[in-house]
Amino acid sequence: MTYRITSRFLEQEPFRTRPHTGIDFAMPENTPLRSIKDGIVERVVDFGSSNIGKGVFIKWQDGKTAIYGHLSQITVKQGDIVQAGDLIGYSGNTGHSTGAHLHFAVKEGGRFIDPSPYIDFIQNMNNPSFLAKMQHASDTVTLNGTQFIQMISDTLSSIKFQFIHIFVGEVNYYTLLLQIMKKSFQFLACHTSFLYDILWSIF
Repeated sequence: MTYRITSRFLEQEPFRTRPHTGIDFAMPENTPLRSIKDGIVERVVDFGSSNIGKGVFIKWQDGKTAIYGHLSQITVKQGDIVQAGDLIGYSGNTGHSTGAHLHFAVKEGGRFIDPSPYIDFIQNMNNPSFLAKMQHASDTVTLNGTQFIQMISDTLSSIKFQFIHIFVGEVNYYTLLLQIMKKSFQFLACHTSFLYDILWSIF
């Protein structure tokens, strides 16, 4: 299924007060939305009836941040490690919106950049054959040292956040242990090839 593009990057229609920061894809409400690259959920937001409404920010391994806006439902939480093809939520009409659609944007170095190179990924994120290719690429991806350290740092920050909650009684030990185990296995599954390269160079 091809989603009609209703607004492109930097377009400024009469209803906008500033140039558009992303690309809008018209799609039926509750369309599954998937991560198009490996990364970590940087934050999850709900701006109510303003801005992008319910949104998900995913920090990719290359340092860029993908933003999905106007969701009806979010299925991930801050700190989750996601792989290409993983479900992150469902499209909707929340926030400042005139109809069901996905607002997709990309940030690099704190600035919005043109997300046009990723149009094909969004258009095919629910295409089974394309999805299989995305997941295969995810299984074989390798990281450089800086990216590897950053991913470890992000994961440890998320775990530290959970430990803080222990002292205010918001998380029980069993739940925390399961989350740590889940993140550890997700991290190893994502980066097995990189770890193998490190061990091979040492031994």
